[in-house]
Amino acid sequence: MIRNVIFDFGAVLFEWNPRKIVATFTDDTDEQERLLNHVIHHPDWLALDRGTMLMAEAQHKFASRSGLDESRIEDFIEHIQTSLTLIDESYQLVQLVITMGFNAYFLTNMCSAFFEKLNEKHGLYALFDGGVVSGKELLIKPEPEIFELLVQRFNLEPSESLFIDDHPANLTSASQLGFQVYQFKNPSESCAEIRNLLKIN
Repeated sequence: MIRNVIFDFGAVLFEWNPRKIVATFTDDTDEQERLLNHVIHHPDWLALDRGTMLMAEAQHKFASRSGLDESRIEDFIEHIQTSLTLIDESYQLVQLVITMGFNAYFLTNMCSAFFEKLNEKHGLYALFDGGVVSGKELLIKPEPEIFELLVQRFNLEPSESLFIDDHPANLTSASQLGFQVYQFKNPSESCAEIRNLLKIN
């Protein structure tokens, strides 16, 4: 029996489409590719998510590697944050899950600075029963330790917990620890399937 529902943030609760993000920032296709390759898809981005690199250090590295001015990189980082908009269907699902008596948690790979901005705007700590942010813990999905931290911190039983994420590797890791899992793909279709799974239609 599922008692707990755990949501990923990027591409589940919040819009996360790197190619769309760069396209809405600049029309210059060369700059778009630089921002994708040297910022969002670079291992330093994962270091930010893990919390092992500060934003100021990362921005300096992004600038030197991409050949773009540091001020341009700062503008891009700000643009990324404003691009993290709520997916309406997913937000409604979270509210329904809570209304129907399930415990709602989050588990996200995100740097602390981004999370704090989102929390200020959307009251995430108030909305959810709790959650774990990778950038605050020096851990990152799909490492099993971050799932184990979530279990210990909130006294969860994995077999009674549904973990929703868009990345197969994260789902595999959670499944191996005994979580029930669901791969999120399309907001309207996926939210409908999750409602069916939880029997809350």
